[in-house]
Amino acid sequence: MSSLTKWWINLCKIESEFLITGDIDLPRRDLAAVVRHFCGAFDAGDLLAGDRVAIVLDDEAAAIATFVAALFDGLVPVMLTHDTPPERLASIMRFLAPAALVVSHARKDEPWTSLVQLNLSYARTPARRSWLTRQPRASDRLLQGLSLKGMPREPRLPSDPEGLAYILFTSGTTSSPSGVMIRRRNLFANLATIARVLTVSESSRVLNDMVLAHGDGLVQGPMLALAANSTLIRAGGFAVDRLEQWLETVRREGATHFITVPTVWALIDRYAQFDDYFATPDFQAVSSVAAFLPSKLWQRIEERFGHPLTNQYGLTETVASALYAGPHEEAGGKNSVGRPIDCEIRIAPIGQGQDDGELQIRGENIFAGYWRDEERTGSTFTKDGWFKTGDLARLDQDGNIHIIGRIKTIIKSGGLLIRPEEVDEGLSSHPGVLASSTLGVPDEVFGEVPVSVVEVSNPCVDELALAKYARLTLEPLKVPKRIIPVDNIPRGSAGKPLIQAVKEIISSHLVSPIPDADSEKSIELAVLETAAVVFRCDLASLTTRSTPATVAGWDSFQQLAFQLALERRFSIRLPIARAASMRSLTAAVEAVQAAIQQAASV
Repeated sequence: MSSLTKWWINLCKIESEFLITGDIDLPRRDLAAVVRHFCGAFDAGDLLAGDRVAIVLDDEAAAIATFVAALFDGLVPVMLTHDTPPERLASIMRFLAPAALVVSHARKDEPWTSLVQLNLSYARTPARRSWLTRQPRASDRLLQGLSLKGMPREPRLPSDPEGLAYILFTSGTTSSPSGVMIRRRNLFANLATIARVLTVSESSRVLNDMVLAHGDGLVQGPMLALAANSTLIRAGGFAVDRLEQWLETVRREGATHFITVPTVWALIDRYAQFDDYFATPDFQAVSSVAAFLPSKLWQRIEERFGHPLTNQYGLTETVASALYAGPHEEAGGKNSVGRPIDCEIRIAPIGQGQDDGELQIRGENIFAGYWRDEERTGSTFTKDGWFKTGDLARLDQDGNIHIIGRIKTIIKSGGLLIRPEEVDEGLSSHPGVLASSTLGVPDEVFGEVPVSVVEVSNPCVDELALAKYARLTLEPLKVPKRIIPVDNIPRGSAGKPLIQAVKEIISSHLVSPIPDADSEKSIELAVLETAAVVFRCDLASLTTRSTPATVAGWDSFQQLAFQLALERRFSIRLPIARAASMRSLTAAVEAVQAAIQQAASV
C-alpha cells in the first residue's frame, strides 16, 4: 500500500481535526470531502496526472486544501505567497506552465492570471457568529468560496515514489525563477524522520505558523499532519504587536509542539511578558528551524520555558531538515547544527590544509533537481551524487556539524532565503539605476538583512525614491533595509562588483544610521527624525498624526525596526503592550515619554 493511500484512508476514517485556524476548524473528514470535489473540478478542467496547479491564496485553509487535493490526485501543486508581486507571478506562470491556477478573488483579474487556461478563484466566506444560527461545516464554507464544477470522485492516489510531489519556488530573479522539485519518496522519507525526531503522533497538535510557500511551513505543517495523523494549528502569523495573543494560542488550542525560526525565538525572548506559555500538561517540545540558533539564545529559551529544544538544519532542497541537534538520542549537541539523521553528510575540502569545507548531503530526502534547469541541477550535484549545499562547515570531534559561513551569496533573513540577484534585478529596473549590488549585513534580530549599493545615473535618484520603488517590485521582507546610491560601484577587471569594496561602502554608511539622542531637541522631533530614517521618507512629510496608512514604508516589518530604533536612540526598553499600540507617531512619542519617565523613576 502506497503512502498516499495510507494517508487517504486515515484522512477518511480518523475522527480528529486536521487544521485549526482563527477562522476555521477543518476536521479530517471535511478535508476529504473537499478533496473529492477538487478531483471533480480537475476532471472538468481536463487536467492530467503530472500537470501543475499553481496556488496563490490568502486564505490558508483553502490553500492547504488545494495543495492536498492536487497531491492526492497525482497533480503537482505549487504553493506561492499570496503577496508575490504581479511581475514575478507572470514570470513564474510562463516558466511553470501550470494547467490550473487557484487564486484569491481579489487577484483573479490581474493580467498575469490570463497566462493560465483554467482559473479557479476563491472568495472567503465569513463565519456566522450568531448563537441562533447553525455554523456551516468547514467543508461547506470552503466549497462555497471555491464554487467548484464537476462530479466529485475519489482521488487517484498515485503509487510511483519517483513522481513529483510538489514544486517550491525559492528566491530567484524574475527572469530566472528557481523551482525545487520534490519527489514523493523525498517527501515521505523526510516526514518519517521529522515525526520520529520530534515524536509527532496522532495525539499531537503542532503549532506551526511559518509561511506555507516555504519548506518548513509546508512540510512541518500540513504535510506532517497528514503523515503523522496529527493536528496542525495556524494562529494567523507572527507579529510583535500581537505577541501575547499569539503565544496564548498554545494554551487555548492545547498545542503539544511549537515550531518557529530563530528570529521569532529571539523576539519571543525579548518581548514575551510571561514564562508559562508552554506550561501545560500535554505540551511536549519546542523546535527551531531554517537557520542556526545562537547558543546563548538556545540556553535562555530552555531555561525560561522549561522544555528542551530541537534545532533543525535544512534547505528547500532537502525537503525540510537534514541535521538535528537537541534531546533526541540520534541528534547532535548544542552550539552546532547537529548531526545527520537518515541521510549522510561529508565535508568536501575547498582548499589545501583546511579543516573547513563545503557541506554535502546524500539521502532519500534530497530533491530531484531544479524545474527546467538542467545546467543548475548538474552543477548542484557532484559526479558521485552528493548535493552541494553551498555552506562552509566544520566537523568537530564529537561528530557535530558547525556552519561557519556560506560559499554561496544567499542571504538568510528571519528564516527567509533571499537571493541578492533578485533584489538587484528589482532595483536595476528603475530607469535611474545603472547597476545594483546587494549583500547580507548581520542583524541582531533577523540574522541578516539585505543592503544594496546602487549605481545611479541621476543624482536626484535618492534612497527615498529607490525604497518606494523597491516596495512596488519586491516582497516586503526582500526590500533592502538600506539603499545606498553611489556614482560608481567598484568593479574588478572582469567587470564584476568588488565585494570587499562594496562591503566598505556599506560599513561607512551604517556606522550610525539612527541619529544620537540630543537633549536640546524635543522628544517629538527626535521621534519624527527616527521615523524618517527607518521608513525612508522625507522628514517634512511626517507629522505626529502620521500612521501606517499614510506612510508607505510603515509595514509590520518596519514597525519592529522602528521600535528597535527608538530603543537604541533613547536608551530605553519599550514594553510590548506599549510598542503594540504605536500605530501613529503620536503614540510613539507618548510611548517614548513614558519609558523615559519610568527609567528615571527607577
